[in-house]
Amino acid sequence: MKNIKGIVFTLLAFSAVFITGCYEEPNLLSEITTSKGKVPQISVVWIGTTRTTTANTSVVTGLTTAPGTTTNFNIEYTSEVPVKEFRVYWAPTASGTQTLVTSIPVGTQKYDATLRNYVLAVPITAQETSKTSRVFFAEIVSENGLVSAQRSATLTTN
Repeated sequence: MKNIKGIVFTLLAFSAVFITGCYEEPNLLSEITTSKGKVPQISVVWIGTTRTTTANTSVVTGLTTAPGTTTNFNIEYTSEVPVKEFRVYWAPTASGTQTLVTSIPVGTQKYDATLRNYVLAVPITAQETSKTSRVFFAEIVSENGLVSAQRSATLTTN
């Protein structure tokens, strides 16, 4: 009887090892996400003709200027996929309704070896009213049709 109990116990132990060896853990991430491809990444946007930084090397994104002044809205970005176009919008506030300013096809950007980013300067004009602000937004459309996350900078008139 002891031999039979020992054999049954051994068989149960071996079967438990073999059964758990065949168990495949479900991949939860693959079940809830579907990759549609890579997207260009906007590092930073800033307004002005000169890129300035603070003491802790953060880029100063906004600008205060005279009403009606023309300046640049600069987009610094990286991309592992081909880019189709750049879009620039403006809105009266960060959450306001966006109006398309321009859509620029690829080819006008330049690679900056110091920044290790591509840079695109888009000419914009400040609003004619004093002491008002506009928020400018940038997004990049890749050739696979995917759109980057938007980045924004504020242009204020004095």
